[in-house]
Amino acid sequence: MAQSISFDRAADTYDETRALPEEIARKQTDAVVTELEAAGASRVLEIGIGTGRIARPLASRGVRVSGVDISTRMMARLREQIEPSFAPVDLLLGDATRLPIATASLRAVLIVHVLHLVSSWERALEELRRVLAPGGVFLHDRTRYGENNPWQRTFEKREELLANLGFVPRRRPSPEVIASKLEALGASLRTVEYHEDDETDVARNVLERMRTRTDSWTWEIPNEIFPAFFSQYEAYVLEELGSLEFEHTTHVTYGLEVWRFP
Repeated sequence: MAQSISFDRAADTYDETRALPEEIARKQTDAVVTELEAAGASRVLEIGIGTGRIARPLASRGVRVSGVDISTRMMARLREQIEPSFAPVDLLLGDATRLPIATASLRAVLIVHVLHLVSSWERALEELRRVLAPGGVFLHDRTRYGENNPWQRTFEKREELLANLGFVPRRRPSPEVIASKLEALGASLRTVEYHEDDETDVARNVLERMRTRTDSWTWEIPNEIFPAFFSQYEAYVLEELGSLEFEHTTHVTYGLEVWRFP
């Protein structure tokens, strides 16, 4: 079984490279606070709290956050950014598949872009179900991208190139299989869309993030094959898209899945 991915290596650059635009971050915080209030939750557990990109705005609004993460360096960066005016932020070292939390002790659990990084997303969902009290909610932030995306065929090509080099990357669970598991656990879904916009990316920037291994999906690729993989992938992208300056605009919808358990 693959191991959960630690973000220790990204702790010093995470906030710089993953920060949400201010408007989106504010709307995301508003949506989470609204759902916590509706659930009667005085605090929330964030699984994969990291540097507090999500937790710090919540704490600044008076929400008490408990956070679990496997990265000590990420949580150290979070501690450095907690202000005296914030509500308490309680941090625990632990894995999503073995939460150091008592059974049925929470009204709300929050996960943002984490399930594809853990050793077993199924076990992680079973664990969050275990720690939620009856009537509790699981808040799952989800970003949806428009269908007309020329990058999709290059994503499929990169898996082919890696397989030819003898490496099979972990599979990201689809929204549909995650939903099926949650429904099997007894949860019902309501979705809140809090922002949508058109976002543009440039081929040069995408390749640079890959070359510098900024994106977490690149970290599992063995160092000995990465140069060959990147060289082949870059050549394919240039052939397919025609230029490093190729731009593509995608319509993006930001939403909060609210899963309520009986």
